[in-house]
Amino acid sequence: MKYPEFRALEDRNGGSKADDLLTASITAFCCVARPAKSDAQQLEDLAVPLLALASPRVRRHAAAALSELPHAPKRLILALAEDEVDISAPLLLRSPLLQPSDLIDIITHKGISHARAIARRRIADPELLRVLKGFNDPAIERALEIQAHFDNGDGIETPGTPTAPESPRLRETREALKALMRDSNMGFSSDQELANHLIDAALLDHTTFFEDAFAKALGLDPDGARRIIGQGLNAELTIALAALGLSSEAAHLILTGLFGLVHKDLHSLRLFVQSYRQIDQDKAQMTVERWKTAENSQKLRQKLREMAQDYEDGSRRVS
Repeated sequence: MKYPEFRALEDRNGGSKADDLLTASITAFCCVARPAKSDAQQLEDLAVPLLALASPRVRRHAAAALSELPHAPKRLILALAEDEVDISAPLLLRSPLLQPSDLIDIITHKGISHARAIARRRIADPELLRVLKGFNDPAIERALEIQAHFDNGDGIETPGTPTAPESPRLRETREALKALMRDSNMGFSSDQELANHLIDAALLDHTTFFEDAFAKALGLDPDGARRIIGQGLNAELTIALAALGLSSEAAHLILTGLFGLVHKDLHSLRLFVQSYRQIDQDKAQMTVERWKTAENSQKLRQKLREMAQDYEDGSRRVS
């Protein structure tokens, strides 16, 4: 998308012009396979002044969309990284452009909330580790311990290899991560706490963390949660997120964390928001209850089959 098209968006009536323009420019940049330096410079020149005018919702989308791009404009990344932590978290967790010196500056400017998010990165720089440990904060210490466990090879799955039984150390790591999420969400309402908990889990790159949190929130078995999540955006997953009462903003961030940029242009993003808002939460909850009933019926049938098989095996041994 070139500059005249951005101007056309800016001149359009209806909605927030800054929001529309920022969303369109970020989305267009993310769709370019190999952006040139001039593309990054154009995005930086256009987007950085818009941040002060854009809504938190759109700044949050920008941070999530740019969080893994190695060719994003550095000044834009730094500006978003120093935003409120609920906006900047994807960048603090993932951005390859944020060097240890940048992260130390962010911690100096923004304090412990950003430090807690940064502590979830893979960190090897001794000076950054010293700054983080200087907070003497239990949540930061747990995050650093979790990353140390993963660096030692615990809990990392290798594609194509059988999954080993879960070790006690991995269970401890998972519980520590859940505690870290609870600590970082203190002070929110229960709905916002759930939304932030699921968003964090989706952004962590370890799918099992999200599957566990998602299954617990819905009251489903892990196998049922895995089936709903599937391999990409699908109707059942969208219905499940609506059943939990999550906003379209939270749902979009979760989907972005799980599957990358799922809405690659402004039109498809708007269609998603409009269709998601039309889902009736009560009907979505009824749908989830039907899934649970079907799941329980399947378990019961399986149990009856096992009992019948055991009875037949016992009869054969007696005879």
